[in-house]
Amino acid sequence: MVDTKTAPAPAASPRQGETPPVRLLGSGPRRWRWLVLALGMMTAGGLSGVLALEQMDDRQGVLVADTDLPAGHVVAAEDLRIERISVADGVSFVGSESLESTVGQTLTVPVTEGGLLPEAALGAEAAFPERDRAVLGVALRVGRFPASIGPGAAVSVVVHPEEGATGGVEAYRALVRDVQPSAAEDGSVELELVASSADAAAIASAAAVERVSVVQVNPRGGA
Repeated sequence: MVDTKTAPAPAASPRQGETPPVRLLGSGPRRWRWLVLALGMMTAGGLSGVLALEQMDDRQGVLVADTDLPAGHVVAAEDLRIERISVADGVSFVGSESLESTVGQTLTVPVTEGGLLPEAALGAEAAFPERDRAVLGVALRVGRFPASIGPGAAVSVVVHPEEGATGGVEAYRALVRDVQPSAAEDGSVELELVASSADAAAIASAAAVERVSVVQVNPRGGA
């Protein structure tokens, strides 16, 4: 008897026109682990960039005048706003964390709207006016002062010589603390000035006989 074995049928070849299936490398759980790892690295990189930017940002919260504040003004919360800016070395300022302690203090110098509140300008009410400074009142008729003058303005107080005198015009630096319309209602005003104690007597005596004019000047300029 002859032992005959049946040969296995040959594997079916792909039909013409069909593309054999392709197995993706790394498919399954391993592939997802790589995707999660990549996403984690991207997130970590983004956080590192944010931290680096924060470290490069040297801005800090400071107190800024929200309106013109004259010397001698008692600071209120509504007088100030907080801004984040870069402050140069050597510039005096009050940080935003000191807002509560700043309210109620007296300004010894004027601060214009948008200006930094200088730490050196704050004091108790008894600290105003500063040593060697004086506060005096001056009544001025129309034409002897700029119409736009207001509290905080730096001015030059011009003292005109007496009639027939041979002396020239003299000028003294001062700061405007307050401006009020005169009771005469003729357009004249009453200025409250902060000036040097050494100049106060000359200004006051000349103002009493209407020999004074006021000119607004640059705060950093001369008289």
